[in-house]
Amino acid sequence: MKNARPQEAETSAKDTFHSTAGILPKHPDTVFSRVLTELLEGHMLTSIDAAFGQYANRAAAVIHCLEARYAWSIERRDIAMATGDDGVVSATAYWMTIHEREAAFKAGARTWIHKATLAANKRRKSAVQAKSRTAKRNLLRIDPRQLDLFDGLM
Repeated sequence: MKNARPQEAETSAKDTFHSTAGILPKHPDTVFSRVLTELLEGHMLTSIDAAFGQYANRAAAVIHCLEARYAWSIERRDIAMATGDDGVVSATAYWMTIHEREAAFKAGARTWIHKATLAANKRRKSAVQAKSRTAKRNLLRIDPRQLDLFDGLM
């Protein structure tokens, strides 16, 4: 349109933030719960942190599910990280804004975090038994013709 009136751009939220909390997972002892707990506590997670701290080997998939299935708003950006052999790799860092976290705490996330932390601690106590079970499973996967290769390892 040639003679359209100029319109002033307006934002929906000028200086105030209105966040709504996402849905808390029903089961407190899942990968989703462990990652969400860390984010709600104000920690920044990378895929490496998630793999070793929350045992999530695909952090991007967990974050995607927290956003799509549980309606959480999670921020991200690529960062550079140093490696042990003098190299630099790119990783994605994930975090929640203070406004998102405050909305979650107003909705009762603090008690849920407590339950999730207790469930994670209980699971960690049985880690030795889980390692034993996985060793037995992996032993069953070895080709019997190659058992002499593993003679000193088991």
